[in-house]
Amino acid sequence: MLWSKKPAPVHDKSRVVGIDLTASRLRAVSVGAGKVRVLVLDDPAEELVLAVACDRRMPEAGHAGAALRRLAPHSVCLGFLHAVGQPREFPAGRHSLTADAALDYAFAKAAAPLAAETEAAALLVPTYLTPAQVARVVALAGKAKLPLKGTASAALAVAAHRASAVLTGRPVAQPGMTNGDVIPLRPAATGPGAAVVIDADEAALTAAVVKIERDAAKVVAAAHWPKAGLKGWMDRLVDAVSDRCVRLCRRDPRDSAEAEQALYDQLDAALDRPRTGAPVALSARIGHWFQDLTEPADDFDLHAAALAKWSAEAVREFVSGCGVPTAPRVVWLTHAAGRLPGLGRAVHLRAPEGTAVELLPPGAAAHAAAALVPRWVAGDLSRSHLDGTIPLPPEAAAAAPRSSTKR
Repeated sequence: MLWSKKPAPVHDKSRVVGIDLTASRLRAVSVGAGKVRVLVLDDPAEELVLAVACDRRMPEAGHAGAALRRLAPHSVCLGFLHAVGQPREFPAGRHSLTADAALDYAFAKAAAPLAAETEAAALLVPTYLTPAQVARVVALAGKAKLPLKGTASAALAVAAHRASAVLTGRPVAQPGMTNGDVIPLRPAATGPGAAVVIDADEAALTAAVVKIERDAAKVVAAAHWPKAGLKGWMDRLVDAVSDRCVRLCRRDPRDSAEAEQALYDQLDAALDRPRTGAPVALSARIGHWFQDLTEPADDFDLHAAALAKWSAEAVREFVSGCGVPTAPRVVWLTHAAGRLPGLGRAVHLRAPEGTAVELLPPGAAAHAAAALVPRWVAGDLSRSHLDGTIPLPPEAAAAAPRSSTKR
């Protein structure tokens, strides 16, 4: 019997990839032929969690490390991105890793799916990394043979990619994404103006004010608050739900590493669900004992209300003191920031009248990175790290109205 050999996949060199790196995860999208495809970096998961499991002979990044966040926190390397390029070590399990070594494991795991997809990629990094740290990240990416054509600040790239929404008042066209992925909460004016980009990861909550002109996007100021990083929000949720479990049945899921890890995973997944107002079903299990919990959607906001209020106030004070003469035209919350309970509402309540507040889809930053690749390849952008200014393509300037008008 003759067996037919499966044809090898055809490598489409025309596709470009955008990579979004934060202290929490790596995410990548591939763009080509008018379509956007999210890459699977840690099969079956699309995102590669920036957690390195150190309970084995060879450390492993991704879901192996994520599974130890509460189960065995002493055996996982987490929240290391802000320390890249520094001699600090993170003792964990059988190993003691520097941030460089931990990121090296993450890049090595993501290298295969990225290289199989494209020969041209761009990398976005958080605003809190220094130029020296960015250079070190690029060196580690080169060691892993990631096909990078350039790097940029995530907040600046997102603002540049969405500049037409500010200049013209029309939403950004994103192949493969529905209109429901971006939720405008207030109408905005058109024409040049300032935008605020808010993001969150394991290390900190970040905000950047970007001035969008007809020909360029320019960073005015950036800030970050470690107190409001993702870990603080998840700690509050786990503690609040565990306390409720104690009140109901006098059992505490935090007494069991397995139960706490399972609760953490359920809460993390619940934050990604659409905010429909439906209650969230959770369960806690310790050995033969288990407790089902029904958490009303509003309770998530109540659990994190103090942190949401503090974060929104910090952002408001930062924006008002950055020297922009008029109120920001729009506030964009990335998917990671928008999923934090109560943060979007708190920011909305404190935004000036006439400022739009929008929640971005999960791949917004990675898509913005991919949009820069052809411009780097064509030589339209500087090969240096873009963290101050990104010139807008000519079509953006041509579409901008000459006077600011209300829609």
